[in-house]
Amino acid sequence: MKKALIIISLGAVLFLAACSENTKSEKNTDTKQTEKAEVEAKVEDKDTVVDGLKIKIKKQEVNKKVSNSKTQQLYTFTISGENMSSTNKGLGAVDFVLKTKDGKEIQIDPSMAAFGNEIEPNKQLEGKASFAVDEKQTATKLVYKPLDKELAEWEVSK
Repeated sequence: MKKALIIISLGAVLFLAACSENTKSEKNTDTKQTEKAEVEAKVEDKDTVVDGLKIKIKKQEVNKKVSNSKTQQLYTFTISGENMSSTNKGLGAVDFVLKTKDGKEIQIDPSMAAFGNEIEPNKQLEGKASFAVDEKQTATKLVYKPLDKELAEWEVSK
């Protein structure tokens, strides 16, 4: 029992260490953006460069999701990111949240496919992020929020 607990703990530590940002070898030559980038463009309108990543919301879809006799709206965004910096950067669906009209933040739907990986300099990554929203709620903004800092946002169309 102790061996299993030690192995699980060690695996979790290694996983978290592999997913963390490498700050030891990086001397912070990029100017970090500390303020929220106010992007009031509609989805699919503009590229946004945040912390060395050019992020573009390519497509938005709204579908119905029915599970366990519960009906929700499923907002799916096709997101692409290009690393414009000289160091590796991470980007994934977990870096985004969906804000509703009443101010509630919705995390990605764990039952749907999601993307995420490290991007080498001058390389791109593309994937989908899906959010399940109750039918009574209205989604208003897609927010790029890595490490609980809102860095960019896009208006969501219905």
